[in-house]
Amino acid sequence: MTASTNVYAGELVYETDIRPILKTHCFHCHGEDRELSGGLDLRLRRMMVTGGESGPSIAPGDSESSLLIDYIESGMMPPKEEEHLPPEDIARIRQWVDQGATIRDLEPVENPEPGEFLISSAERAHWAYQPIQRPDVPQSGYSNPIDAFVSRKLAEHQLGFSEIADKVTLIRRVTFDLTGLVPTPEEVANFVNDPAEDAYEQLLERLLASPHYGERWGRHWLDAAGYADSEGYNDKDILRNDAWHYRDYVINSFNADKPWDEMIVEQIAGDELVQATSANAVALANKDESAREKLIATGFLRMAPDGTGSSPVDANLAQNQTITETIKIVTSSLLATTVACAECHHHRFDPIPQDDFYRLRALFAPVYNTQKWLQPKSRQVAVLSAEDQQKAAEIEAEAKPISDAYNKRLMEVVDLIFERTMESVPEADQEVARAAYQTVKADRTPEQTALLEEKYPMLGLLSRNTVHLFLERYEDGPELKKSYEDLSKKANEIRATKPQPDYLRVAYEVAGQVPETFVFYRGDLNSPIGDPVTPGGLSLFKHGPKPTAQSTEVDPMGESQSMLATSGRRLDYAKSLVDGSHPLVSRVLVNRFWHHHFGRGIVDTTGDFGTQGNPPSHPELLDWLASEFMNQGWSLKQFHRLVMTSRTYRQSSSQRPTAMAVDAENRYLWRMPVQRREAESIRDAILFVSGELNLEMFGPPVPVSTNAGGVLTVGGGKISEDRRELKRTVYIQVRRTEPVAMLQAFDAPNMEPNCERRVVSTVATQSLALLNSDFVLQQAEAFAKRIGKELGENGSSSDQVTAVWNHAYSRTPSPAEMEAATAYLSSQAAHFENQKQKQPDELALASLCQILFSSNEFLYLD
Repeated sequence: MTASTNVYAGELVYETDIRPILKTHCFHCHGEDRELSGGLDLRLRRMMVTGGESGPSIAPGDSESSLLIDYIESGMMPPKEEEHLPPEDIARIRQWVDQGATIRDLEPVENPEPGEFLISSAERAHWAYQPIQRPDVPQSGYSNPIDAFVSRKLAEHQLGFSEIADKVTLIRRVTFDLTGLVPTPEEVANFVNDPAEDAYEQLLERLLASPHYGERWGRHWLDAAGYADSEGYNDKDILRNDAWHYRDYVINSFNADKPWDEMIVEQIAGDELVQATSANAVALANKDESAREKLIATGFLRMAPDGTGSSPVDANLAQNQTITETIKIVTSSLLATTVACAECHHHRFDPIPQDDFYRLRALFAPVYNTQKWLQPKSRQVAVLSAEDQQKAAEIEAEAKPISDAYNKRLMEVVDLIFERTMESVPEADQEVARAAYQTVKADRTPEQTALLEEKYPMLGLLSRNTVHLFLERYEDGPELKKSYEDLSKKANEIRATKPQPDYLRVAYEVAGQVPETFVFYRGDLNSPIGDPVTPGGLSLFKHGPKPTAQSTEVDPMGESQSMLATSGRRLDYAKSLVDGSHPLVSRVLVNRFWHHHFGRGIVDTTGDFGTQGNPPSHPELLDWLASEFMNQGWSLKQFHRLVMTSRTYRQSSSQRPTAMAVDAENRYLWRMPVQRREAESIRDAILFVSGELNLEMFGPPVPVSTNAGGVLTVGGGKISEDRRELKRTVYIQVRRTEPVAMLQAFDAPNMEPNCERRVVSTVATQSLALLNSDFVLQQAEAFAKRIGKELGENGSSSDQVTAVWNHAYSRTPSPAEMEAATAYLSSQAAHFENQKQKQPDELALASLCQILFSSNEFLYLD
């Protein structure tokens, strides 16, 4: 294709065909920066015709005489080679000029000022920015609305649904989907043999009620929230020993089916919901369980990498980065919008001005105050349960009399030493010296101070804190010292038995501190410009919190010591996100939930609903789901019921050549996509099948460390007495710079700062991990021992094969599989026996178990 060839059918118009190209490549120098390069502004047609210092940039109808075409074809502009326009874009601009440089809409009467942000009608018309409408459900033979929308799309491409999957496939699919685990042989048999018409619906309800549901689906949200047990930012990667409370909050919220509108408000502004500030957060958290939960929810705003406590080279830069990463997490997870691209300049692709980034930053400024920055450890809230508080009070009551006796005895010794010291004071000065000593230091006259410091310094020095220094002068000094130190030691020993508080990682404001926020010129934190910005959401929507003065509320504790104040910014913003009118939030959430069910969202760029993201494959379905989700009270479990009872979800994953020829990527869902288990689910499934999984929930993270071979593993590869290393992977410590090797091999994300969509790779390190990992070898041995115990001494090799197939695959082996597996057991047992290995039969079975753990049928779900 040559640059002069007109290759685009029809008449091109500026707003939709040309402006997006110029915005991406040219506007940052020619219009959207406060300084126009060459005096040229390309944002309006008439300004292009007028041109800049070199004259008109375009001559409508004559591309050969247009300077703009010369500059971009020659590569002179943009000046950086990596930003040069591709030939097809140059051809499009040339064709537009030759056609007369047509515009579709009336241009503003006044020319915009340099740096002023313009939003075109085409940008406003982007599908994701339109109000959520509830389209009519298509007429079809399906009772589930999802099937009606999907079947219509399939019919448009001469496609249809696949057959319904068999019951074994379905129970494995839904058990994995809702809990991340494998169904037991008993559960499979019960479901397969259940003749009830609603057996499938009952299965869903059982799994939705399982506490393991929250562990599975909570992990999905923890990805989006950027959950980590370390601070990241630099190689120090300081541990966060307090982050796990937020993880447990998420799991509990999913299990309780907490409405998502409530959950969003709690995570963004839980502290403001209960009017918690630095002055009363500790008291609230200890007294009010509901308030404590809402404070824990704000851990969402503390998940971003935060190196400010690691003595960074540039503390101000580290603070700024923490705020930026927090904004990234909030906007990518809830708005699927790349707002952080506007930190340094107007967004090059989407209608997001630089001011919008700083309007959002102003929302969080009272929590992240760069003028009075609090490092992570200074933001903690210490809490004790009611039971532990009672126990602590009882222990304190036991220690207090001893502590009182200590104080009494200490002062007796001080008085004794005082009298002994007074013996060296002349009688004439004793009265004034005694009076000076007994006067509080701050209240002493200059004469008294001079007397004690200059004339009788020993008296000036003597106090309860220094008396131990005087005791060395007396023969009975050690005995006197012991008389009160023994009491102190005993009181301390008793107090040491008090329950230790947990520390919560929360967000709250310091009452009265509402810092101003300025736009940083080109993102330089040392170059604030203009007036302070007003906090708010994206200006594109004219949607967000109304500017408010600092709000004042009565102390929710009911105590009268003070009035508590918060800015109200985050609470107003959070409520605006879930009031039902925001065009993005509900769409983004249901798309993410759909993605976790099908392995791909209706919009497959789950973190980017902007112009650079992909359009929805089923736009009307997306809007209907978003509307229905809100109508159903923002209930995720209700969403699961809707999706998982659809024909779309229950169909087989088998390939059909005719359908593959039309839609090889399965964008229109003519079959259920095959999905690989995530890293966590692979580990959990191995532990579950081996019988070793510790199902204890919640609590501090299980530490990770390097094993003898230098590989980072859970617990360094060792199992402690409480077997905590065998807990589900959601409870394993997440370190930003040191991911567990096996999890990393299977694409567990690095939280930089969060993960909007996991990649699914197929690489050699995965096979190597399954072949050589100590963990897999140990669990294969445990699986073999489990089968041995279940079958007893009389279990034959065919019984063993049947049992491992039932546990790992939820089915019995085929005749060919049985023949191959029993032959393998025989040959392996002979091999181990020739090597003089103990228990060769068990080793052979363990080897077979390892093969099953490494197989596609175990790692992938149909």
